[in-house]
Amino acid sequence: MPDSKANTTQGSQQQDILMIEGMRCGSCAIAVESLLKKQPGVSDAAVNFAADVALVCWENKKPPLADLQKAVARLGYRLHGSINAERSKFQAESARKHLQRRLAVAVVFGMWSMMPALLIYLAPLGAVEPEVLWPLALASGLFALPVVLYSGSHFYRVGWRTLIAGAPGLDSLIFIAVFAACIISAWQLAAGSHHVYFDAAVMLITFQLIARLLDTSVRRRASEIIRRYLQEVPEQVTVKTSTGHYKTHPANNIEAGDCIVLKAGEQLALDGQIVQGHGQADLSMLTGEHLPQALGVGEEMLAGCQLVEGEIELSVTAVIGQRRIDRLSRSISALLSRKTTLQRLTDRIARILLPVILVAAVAAVVLALIQGIPAPEAAARGLAVMIISCPCALSLAIPLVITMGHAHMVNRGIVLRDPAALEAAAEVGAIVFDKTGTLTTGEPSVNSIEPAEQWTESTLLQLAQTILSESQHPVARGLRAEAPSSQATMSEGTRESIAGAGTRWINGEDTALAGQAIWLREQGVEVPATEDTGMNIHLAHKGRYAGKIGFQETLRPEAAPTIQRLARLGHAIYLLSGDTRHACLELAERLGIPAKHVLSGYSPEQKHSFVENLEKQTTAVFVGDGLNDGLALAGARLGIAVGNAASATGAAAAVYLTESIAKVPDTLLLAQRARKLMRQNLFWAVSYNALVVPLAIMGWVQPVIAAIAMSLSSLCVLLNSLRMQKQVLGNAPDSLPGADTRAAPA
Repeated sequence: MPDSKANTTQGSQQQDILMIEGMRCGSCAIAVESLLKKQPGVSDAAVNFAADVALVCWENKKPPLADLQKAVARLGYRLHGSINAERSKFQAESARKHLQRRLAVAVVFGMWSMMPALLIYLAPLGAVEPEVLWPLALASGLFALPVVLYSGSHFYRVGWRTLIAGAPGLDSLIFIAVFAACIISAWQLAAGSHHVYFDAAVMLITFQLIARLLDTSVRRRASEIIRRYLQEVPEQVTVKTSTGHYKTHPANNIEAGDCIVLKAGEQLALDGQIVQGHGQADLSMLTGEHLPQALGVGEEMLAGCQLVEGEIELSVTAVIGQRRIDRLSRSISALLSRKTTLQRLTDRIARILLPVILVAAVAAVVLALIQGIPAPEAAARGLAVMIISCPCALSLAIPLVITMGHAHMVNRGIVLRDPAALEAAAEVGAIVFDKTGTLTTGEPSVNSIEPAEQWTESTLLQLAQTILSESQHPVARGLRAEAPSSQATMSEGTRESIAGAGTRWINGEDTALAGQAIWLREQGVEVPATEDTGMNIHLAHKGRYAGKIGFQETLRPEAAPTIQRLARLGHAIYLLSGDTRHACLELAERLGIPAKHVLSGYSPEQKHSFVENLEKQTTAVFVGDGLNDGLALAGARLGIAVGNAASATGAAAAVYLTESIAKVPDTLLLAQRARKLMRQNLFWAVSYNALVVPLAIMGWVQPVIAAIAMSLSSLCVLLNSLRMQKQVLGNAPDSLPGADTRAAPA
């Protein structure tokens, strides 16, 4: 299946992301995908039901959107040229409510339909008189009508559409089986016989609705990813008019070239180029750099970034839909269009099963007629084959493991976001960590205090806290965290912040400075020769140098033990960050990560590209925190967001750890366990059909027994899935089953 960013080119192949409205199940996606692949100009297509997106590829000329929309409309769906996360969210909620209503009707009326059917089965034991058997059969059919006509109606529509599209699946089989059960039952009633199979049709619909609801509740979270991703950006901007006044306007009304104003503490809604002013901006949302960066005239600032200090005017370079963050969201949509190994396997099995089951049903009818069996009974044999071989267990195999394991994982601080995570960790070779917010807190801490003459460490620290008491710079927050209870001796006065240089504090004739060494020298202060790495501040009081305070990134307490444990397990550890080389190497040395495995200055697209290339050599896990990690987290086979991850990042990741990276090894263990159970469920579902279909063909299984057997097969899958909750995590064992101890590539 195609796997790359939207509107990009791979060789001569180009692709784009479209949105599909109206899909209610995986069979819908299969039908749309099959139809799109047949359209002129389309070289390949991939449809993801969970994300409501279609990835369309072409070689030379892009297929007209109108033609694709007409084709999809013939199946009853709507195709949109742009992604609308709110529309997708509404679809998901609407589908869930429809399923709940249909299931409620199926359960209530299904129970009433089963009661007279049960009495009919007990008739040979003398439970009822022969003359009431036909009325009981009629009652069973009447109570089954709401289930057949309302609860199962979606299966018929989708089943018919998939048949038309030439991609029949599970819904087509349900459609045929329920239709056959009702026709044969009506035939029997008309002939005065009580041998009806309405109960089998009711059970089939009810079990499939349960499976569909489980699947929907677990998998239809993907639409939240794009919606949350874009929610991180404000919807309003401040515009400077020709008269010099400021007005607030919706961001979607702004055009390229318009002039907007951004003040300290505000977040940018549109991409723009600075035309006036300067300041310091927090770019970590998109780059991961932990320190604010100085920006001036001519430099670009992207939507989602925040101005920490200063005031700037920007000329808009990209409007909504064309911003860098919009391109990132489309890239994530493209990644979500991929299908996992087990999903592709399940689709192939379902496509193969339908023609096999239909051929087997016809064979059963023909064999019965050859044996001289009456036509109604022969038709019942064919119905039994379709019911007993209906792949309910197959449709439950993966969703049940996910559902059963979900609560167990949540109790341990592990939140599952994507079912693919549970089949991606069998042979993990390399683990790639983001730096800021993942291994560190993102807020620096005091590392060293070097006072000049007549100053002590405590008085120098108090001076720094006084000067920077109102600053939102990360260094200032680190100072406040160092000694929150200390009382500054000079709290009053005025403060002037010079973006990218430092802060001046004035209280009457008392003046103090805190900032870069070069700025202090410009103010006439004699500063000793020193290396200025950006992780220290120099201070002066009344024109005389007072000393220097050095900072380092605050390492999370669990970071070093977790890295050491994973290294003992044989995993190659990588550090991948948008921060500077110096900062990354310094942190890697503290954690024991080899310098050759340290990648610095990487953009979100470069992070994704590195993880993608690494996975060509070994199975990789990406562990990150921060919006700039969303693309890598969505693109990795196993993406893990940790700690206080942004909501968009938590949604883009396959797994979200609410506590810390200390749960990473346990997550791998649970994922491996789940993957094993999924495979066992799929094996049982396929083996079950191989065993029971021959029995049904020979006429040894009646339709109602077939329905019970089908239910028992689903029960076996359920019991096996329950083993997911019995898995107990130990206190950090030194080995993981199936961990790949092969050396990962450098």
